[in-house]
Amino acid sequence: MIKIIYLKSILLCLALCSLGCKDQASENPLPINEEIAALKTIGQKNDYLKKIFQADQDIRDSQSSGLVLKYGLDSPEVKSFNSKMESIDALNLEKIELYLKEFGYPSSDSVTRAAAMAPWIVIHHSTDVDKRKSFFTALFQAYNDGYINLDQFELYLGRTYKLEFGTYPFGEGAYDPTEKINRLIKELGLKK
Repeated sequence: MIKIIYLKSILLCLALCSLGCKDQASENPLPINEEIAALKTIGQKNDYLKKIFQADQDIRDSQSSGLVLKYGLDSPEVKSFNSKMESIDALNLEKIELYLKEFGYPSSDSVTRAAAMAPWIVIHHSTDVDKRKSFFTALFQAYNDGYINLDQFELYLGRTYKLEFGTYPFGEGAYDPTEKINRLIKELGLKK
C-alpha cells in the first residue's frame, strides 16, 4: 500500500514537472531575430505577418470601449487593458522592424491582404514619433511600389504629425492628397 502511494506521488511530481516545463517553454519563445531567420518561404513569411496582424487586431477587437463605459477611463481595469495593449504593440513593432530590415516590405502580390497590412498597421499604432519616423523610408518605398495605398500613407503621416505637434494637419483650399503628403513629409522633416 505504501509503495502504491509512493508510486502515485512520483507520477504526480513528474506530471507537474512536465506541465511546468511546457509552461516555461511557451513563456520563452525563440528570440525575434531567430524567428525572422527561420522564415525561409513565402508561406512562412505570410503566416508570420498574419499572426502579427491578428495579435494587433485581437487586442483592439476586445471590449476596450466596454471597459471604459463599465469602469471609467482611469480605472485599474482600463489601465491594465492599456498596459497589455502597449506590450503587444511594442513586441509587434520590434518584430516588424526586424522583418523589414531582413526582407523589406512584403509584396501585396505574394502575401495575403492581412499579411501585407501588418507592417503598416503595427507602425500606425505606434505612438513613438521617432520610431514612426524611422519607418518612413520603408513606408515611402511601399507606397511608391503600391503595397500601401495613398490613404494609408497619408494616415501614417497625418498621425505622426498629430503626435509630434498636437494637432491634426488641415490644409486650406481644395484638398489634394498628394499635395498633403508632400507637405507633411516636408513639415515632419522627412527625406524622400
